[in-house]
This record gives sequence, C-alpha cells and structure tokens, in this order.
Amino acid sequence: MLYSVLKKVNFKEQLSIIDSNNNIHVFGKGKNNLRIRLTNKSIERKLFRNPSLHFGEGYMNKEILIEEGSIEELIDLITSCYDDFIQHNSIFKIYENFSGYFKIFQQLNELVKSKQNVSHHYDLKEDLYKLFLDKDMQYSCAYFHNENISLDQAQIDKKNHIINKLQISENMKVLDIGCGWGGMAIEIAKQTGATVKGITLSENQFATASKRAQEEGLSEKLHFELQDYRNENKNYDRIVSVGMFEHVGIKYFREYLKKTYDLLKDSGVFLLHTIGQRGVPTATSPWIRKYIFPGGYIPSLSDIIHETEKLNINVTDIEILRLHYAHTLTHWYKNVQKNKSQIINMFDERFYRMWEFYLLASKYSFVNMGNVVFQIQISKNINNLPLTRNYMYN
Repeated sequence: MLYSVLKKVNFKEQLSIIDSNNNIHVFGKGKNNLRIRLTNKSIERKLFRNPSLHFGEGYMNKEILIEEGSIEELIDLITSCYDDFIQHNSIFKIYENFSGYFKIFQQLNELVKSKQNVSHHYDLKEDLYKLFLDKDMQYSCAYFHNENISLDQAQIDKKNHIINKLQISENMKVLDIGCGWGGMAIEIAKQTGATVKGITLSENQFATASKRAQEEGLSEKLHFELQDYRNENKNYDRIVSVGMFEHVGIKYFREYLKKTYDLLKDSGVFLLHTIGQRGVPTATSPWIRKYIFPGGYIPSLSDIIHETEKLNINVTDIEILRLHYAHTLTHWYKNVQKNKSQIINMFDERFYRMWEFYLLASKYSFVNMGNVVFQIQISKNINNLPLTRNYMYN
C-alpha cells in the first residue's frame, strides 16, 4: 500500500526505494538520484500509516538507510510533497484530521508538567548547545539582513531589532519571559541601562544566566529567577518573550496573553517572538512531540489574534520573518556536522541522528511547509509608541 500511494505523489526529484525484499521502486523524475533502503516490513507498514512519526524514528533506528544522497536531500524532497502524500493516503489523512481536532489535548502544560516538558529539552547537557549555537547561545531565530551574514552577527542583529521595537530607556523595568541562557536580558541591560528580570523553567539555563550576569557586572541591573510566568505579579514597562510561546500550548493562550497584558503598566509594550504556521491551525508533528518538544505547539496567526480580540488587547505591529529561521538552522546543522564525533561521544549515535533529523526537519518546515516567525507587538495603550515604524530601524 505504501508504494501504491507513492506512485501517485508528485516528487520534484527522483527517489529510489529498495524494499525489505530487495526490490527497487523508482518515483519521480530528475537529475538527482536519491536512493534509500527500508530494512524490514515493519517500517514499510509504519510509513504508510503515520510517516510524520515513523519517518524520523526509522531514520534514528537505522530502519531507513540512505545509500545515495543525503538525509538533508531526503527531508527536502519529502517535505516538499508532504501535502500530496496526505491527499493520496486516506488512512494517514484520517489520522491527521483526528490529530488536528484533538490537538488541545496534546499540550498539557499545567505548572508542574510545564517544568517537566521544558526540562526534557533545555536541561540536556549544556555542552551540546555550546557546540552548535552562536557565542551568546541564542536558541531562537536570528535576523539576517542577507544570507552571507555570520550566525553571531545575525543573532546580535536579532537582539538589536527587538530592543528597537520595544523602545527601552534607562528608567524602565523589563521582564524577559523564557530568558534562555540570558543573552537577550544581558544585552537589554547593557545597551539601555534598564532594570531587567529574566525568568525560566530550565535549571541549567537559570544557573548559566545567573553566572553570566555576575561576570558581566550587571547584578544591580539584572537578575534571573527559576519561575513560571503565571507566578509573576509585578508590573513592567516592557516585556519580551523570544521562542517561549511555542511551549505555552493552545489551551493556555488566553491565560498567557491576559497575564502578560495585565503585567504591563499603562505605558507598557510587549513583544512576542514565536514560530508560527502560515496556514490554518494544525497539530504538532507527533515525532517532535515525542522526542523534542513535549507539550509544544506552533500557533497560526489566527490562534493568537482570536484571543487578543476576545481580550481587547492592542496589537500594534506584526512582522513576519519568512526564511530567517531556515538560515539560522542551516548554521546550526553545519555546526552539528562539524562536531559529530563529540556529540556521539557525549550521547550516542542514535541521539546524533535524532538531533540532525530535528534540525533538518525544522529547517525544511520553513522552506517547504509554511512555517514562519511572528514578531507581534502589543501595547497597553495605542499611543505608547511613535506613529510610524521608522524608530525600529535606527
């Protein structure tokens, strides 16, 4: 059944599959001959039923072997015709519709569970992240003025772009929700002189961020806490959240947006930076939920605006970063490839294969599958910022 479905898919390049009986099946046309081997009947059945879970698992477990070409070329090819595969596979289409309908139950992020979900990913060995991130350890989308900019410079430009959008001044109090290893909060304190509080649920990130604040001599202006955003009660002139909203869960969007809005002073501004999906709301990949970000969800713009409208929240600017994250992930993947032996020694080969699949699947979700990044500016009052966007590009 798998091969009968694949015959109907419009592949943009040629794909050859050697099945478990050593028979070869050829699909599509093109110059590149990408050839893979499926090592057993089980993976063939699984790929027919639910490729969104078992494609990644099959690669991790060496049930899918690449004999010609690369894993990057394979993921590029598969993601470019993913919707076509769904349309021709009625079983998988039912699963996708069912999963989308019940997506709210896939994101359980109550206080205790939320910390567990964060720990699953962000409390991995910190040395892993040092091997592939920029010097400042920014684990979110960089800002590329062009494709030739270095990763370090693009992350600096991202931080500056956000600081400009928030118009932060020295006498302000700023909250950084999901502060990571502290880079954004440190840059705000250094550049503007504002007083900054960063909060995270990752114990590793909290420890590193706190140490960095001391080393930078910023202890009077900057501090970090191991805290859920729902437990914050002070009011702020500015709030920023970069790459954290994806972990909130659609069930909690209204609570999150109401909480952040309530924390703003009357003159306050909030900038929400999150991965988003360009189309209608869909469920998170089951492979991503299982292995990478349990409790995670990529919102559509309608998911967010639906709640801001109900809460009468002032959305004052929306910028859509299209391929910036694809460029960011290209740098991260190249760094992972350079440090392959170290990562395998740190974990094992299966983990390495999982990590490269994660980075490449993420990259091509932006290239082929409609993922983008939203930067949504929210203002407590409509006159808190200048009338035009010129101030963002000083």
